[in-house]
Amino acid sequence: MKHIITAAILAGIFCTSAAAQGTSAKAGSPTETAIQFYRALRDKRYVEGLSRSVYRGAVEGLTSDELRDLEPDFARTFSSIPAKVEAGEEKTEGDTATVFLKFEGLDQPQQVTLLKINREWLVGDRDALAAVKEQGRAFFFNTRMAVNEAEAYELILRVVSAEILYGQRHESTRIPLSELIKLGAVPQDVQEGNTGGYQLKLTLSPDSKSFVVTASPDSYGKTGRLSFYGDGGGVRAEDLKGRPATAKSPIYRPST
Repeated sequence: MKHIITAAILAGIFCTSAAAQGTSAKAGSPTETAIQFYRALRDKRYVEGLSRSVYRGAVEGLTSDELRDLEPDFARTFSSIPAKVEAGEEKTEGDTATVFLKFEGLDQPQQVTLLKINREWLVGDRDALAAVKEQGRAFFFNTRMAVNEAEAYELILRVVSAEILYGQRHESTRIPLSELIKLGAVPQDVQEGNTGGYQLKLTLSPDSKSFVVTASPDSYGKTGRLSFYGDGGGVRAEDLKGRPATAKSPIYRPST
């Protein structure tokens, strides 16, 4: 499972990441800010890099323990940053700027949005800024939980679908997770136990005619809040403070 701290609110700056070498952007300009942002993240200077963005308020005030907790997520998020970027076109309109950077390995220049706040350019947009202002230092932890929950749901849904399909072909027989992995029905890196911040468990009935799969947060309030339950009737979930969900939990309807 590719488990990274990213979500729609981060996609604008994190889905296409790069670092710079040999650019000639003007000091303090939007282009130079974007280049330094990516360079710092690639070099694992996460606080410095994020302080050049609207996510500054999400890292300011974090304790050393909290930063260590987030560091593996940051490392996975930014591990694919290329080593080179070339400055391209830059457009400014009031306190908003758009720069186009040519990232190594990509054919087309990529668009990066920046805002001017207190006479300083920061990477990011107004929606992200509003979210950070609302959540503060909890932002990255909330984002991580949202990503974990989405992945846990997708995983349980895949296991449920695989068990139903197998049962349709084999007289309602269900099989252990290890067998689903061997058949390629679920990813190789999925195992019972801790998976992406969740404790996953697949249980078969004594006659192997029915199944239940659950996923509970490994650390409630840090790796997730929702607990999931799946069977032939679908996927259910609710916030149970870390306790396993049950067949009485409400049907889960992911937000779009």
